[in-house]
Amino acid sequence: MIFQNFVVIYYQGIKKIAIYLKLGGAYMTKNYHSLQIFKYSHPKEDINLQYKARINSPATINTHLKINPMQRGIRQGITFNLFAMPIKELLQLQDAIQQNSNRISNLLDKLPGIAANQLFINTLKNEIRSTNEIEDVKTTNAEVNEAIANAQSNTKRKTRLKSFARMYLKIKDKQNLQIRNIGDIRRIYDYLLEGEIPNNKMPDGKMFRNRFARIGSEIETVHQPKVHELDFLPDLLDWVSFINDDSIPFLIKTFISHYYFEYVHPFNDGNGRTGRYIACVYLGYKLDSLSAITFSSEINKNRTKYYKAFREAGDSRNYGEMTFFVLNMMEILANGQSSLIHDLKEKQDLLNYFFKVISSSTSEKLEKLILFLYAQAFLFNDTGFGIEDRELKQYTKDFHWTQVKQCLNKLTQNGSLTLTKKSPLTRRLSESFLTKITEN
Repeated sequence: MIFQNFVVIYYQGIKKIAIYLKLGGAYMTKNYHSLQIFKYSHPKEDINLQYKARINSPATINTHLKINPMQRGIRQGITFNLFAMPIKELLQLQDAIQQNSNRISNLLDKLPGIAANQLFINTLKNEIRSTNEIEDVKTTNAEVNEAIANAQSNTKRKTRLKSFARMYLKIKDKQNLQIRNIGDIRRIYDYLLEGEIPNNKMPDGKMFRNRFARIGSEIETVHQPKVHELDFLPDLLDWVSFINDDSIPFLIKTFISHYYFEYVHPFNDGNGRTGRYIACVYLGYKLDSLSAITFSSEINKNRTKYYKAFREAGDSRNYGEMTFFVLNMMEILANGQSSLIHDLKEKQDLLNYFFKVISSSTSEKLEKLILFLYAQAFLFNDTGFGIEDRELKQYTKDFHWTQVKQCLNKLTQNGSLTLTKKSPLTRRLSESFLTKITEN
């Protein structure tokens, strides 16, 4: 609430127009429709001829990924190869995503170190919470904060979501996944979801699911994947081959791969979280890390659109065409980027304001520096623990560490900072200090 109040106070009386790229709906196709819509809008034309024209076009991206589509809640016996048409709207959106990523990288480069690090942690926190919420798995801010803190400090203490956080932290370092065989899929699953899958939902085949699964609500079946492990193993092998095909543009490949992983549904539980993690890693390897780890957060805001895209992609009337699924996923990603750009600009303005207020509140150089470091942590991660004492060493090298500790204790005693953790020692700006800043 303090942060929200501060934003209101800071911008009171200021006429600020935030202009940023809004891509949601901006690239709706005008002349190119899904085959399902085409059939209704051209009732006299042979839909099979239109399908063949699309899948046999020299521009079409054909895959060897095969699906049995759904119709009225029943998996059909016919088989379609997934394909996508690189239509103008898709290419424009692909270019916009890359440009957005460049803008985010440039804005991040202008941020001080603590601010950039805390922004990543805060974005990661939202991502972890969101990817669980999509599956109706409840997690609290405190659990996620603790998981990220323990993952970063490499403590041996076991906490919920620790391995989950550790896997996502690798995205910041652009560590790409090496999925060369189906065993790699199982290893990612085991490490990512350690302690998160109940015993009765653990894989019951040699490596994966080996029983009936149904995806949908109480009143609607969206998908019925193949029942037995031996039946869908060839599909997983095709998926592994596809994600290692560098001839396909990476965004198109990432989102088709994301769909197909969910289509195969190799696990009894945790498919969504595993699939979104894999998609995030591939996005983070090519784009900036923040764009990648906002994907689940944005999906969580657009669940209806997300699930609708899956339903339509698997509908028998669309013949395995993935063009519109990819477009929908790109729009979700681009909207998340736009929000990031807007927030980054706004918080940069707020950070400048904090700096002016702190500079005028004290003449002591070290005190001013430390308060500004904690201001960065608050503005870019307002529900986090703050900064560990030891993390300050790299930012206060011009001062003796004894001086730094004395200053930290002084600021804690006078109420400017508050202790949030004793091991390791961690502090953040106090509510009373933040209240004083907003009153300036």
